Amino acid sequence: MNGLESLTVSQAELSDASTPPMKLVKIGKEPNQIEIGQETVMFRHEEKFHRPCGIAVRVPASLSNDEAVAKTEKINGSVFERVGETLKVGFCAVEVDGCDDPGARAKTIADKSKVPMILIGKNASDMKPACDTVKDSRPLIYKADASNIDGYAEIAASMKLPLAISANNLEELADLSKKAKDKGVEDIVLAFGSENMGETIRNLTTTRRAALKKNFKPFGFPSMVEITSDNAVDEAVIASAFAAKYAGIVIVDNVQPWGLLPQMVIVQNIYTDPQVPNAVESKIYEVGNPDENSPVIFTTNFSLTYFTVEAEVERSKVPAYICVVDTEGLGVLNAYAGDKISADKVVKTLNEQKVAEKVKHRKLIIPGLLPIFRAEIEDTSEWKEVIIGPENAREIPAFLTSSW
Repeated sequence: MNGLESLTVSQAELSDASTPPMKLVKIGKEPNQIEIGQETVMFRHEEKFHRPCGIAVRVPASLSNDEAVAKTEKINGSVFERVGETLKVGFCAVEVDGCDDPGARAKTIADKSKVPMILIGKNASDMKPACDTVKDSRPLIYKADASNIDGYAEIAASMKLPLAISANNLEELADLSKKAKDKGVEDIVLAFGSENMGETIRNLTTTRRAALKKNFKPFGFPSMVEITSDNAVDEAVIASAFAAKYAGIVIVDNVQPWGLLPQMVIVQNIYTDPQVPNAVESKIYEVGNPDENSPVIFTTNFSLTYFTVEAEVERSKVPAYICVVDTEGLGVLNAYAGDKISADKVVKTLNEQKVAEKVKHRKLIIPGLLPIFRAEIEDTSEWKEVIIGPENAREIPAFLTSSW
């Protein structure tokens, strides 16, 4: 080996050593691009998980163009609000094998989709025209295996697209990962099936541990799972399990809200930072268009508590002020048990937020779980009519409509 070759090898080794244990893979184009991978820990109590699992909904090749477009529109419309955050489908997974014109199908869906695409197929002869048509949108190619790795790696490398690879076992998967890398594929996703749930979870765990703890480069990529189930309920349960256990993407069929929302909630909860309180700003919030006669309600700044109360107040159709007390992100009972809330603190918050200037009455609705605050607030503040509200948020609409 001459000096130049030695330098090149050394540079390659240095570059390889400086890369993160798990590569960051970008799918789609801005502003809708989604990143997966580059996670750093096995457990979220060590450090938060950074890139939430994306839910992908399959658009089968068996659908007509009109049916495929209709399902794509449903995918676009699968947007939900929960505790102040927007939850939505991450990917549109389009089957191109078996289509009369794979390129046309891919282009049709790409023109309609508001989320990044995954192109599903096993034949390079179908995948290439599909990729040619939509390569500028940077889809994920799914999936290469031992039978088609050469053709798929060539497509991915030449178009600089991310490639998902799968195998019958982890040894074969490592070999295919090396082969794809050697052929110039930079962005790889490790793909698993869902036929044996226990085995898939073990494989997800093993590949992640090998990447993060052993710095095993062939497994230094994010993972994904394709769910195959004839039962939509089972599909949602299985997908949720994989989303909670290291999958960067899960592919499902069902586009109904009742199936998608549980998966999204699991992802939302798993990818929050357990070391940071999930809290909203302590201030007075207006729901609807409240005036000087509107009710005043106080609650804590725990996000789930606040947004639940807000949603129920909206449902009541009674405009109101919600005074949020800083409890360091704790709910009502936890805040009381941990001495993070008191009648004195409630009064102080009401004064700081100048709530009395917004209404001409002096009625204050307090959580039903804190009736003990009633007398002290009435004795120590200008709020002389303290009303004990419901214990459960779902009772707020009936309470407001009947008592206000």
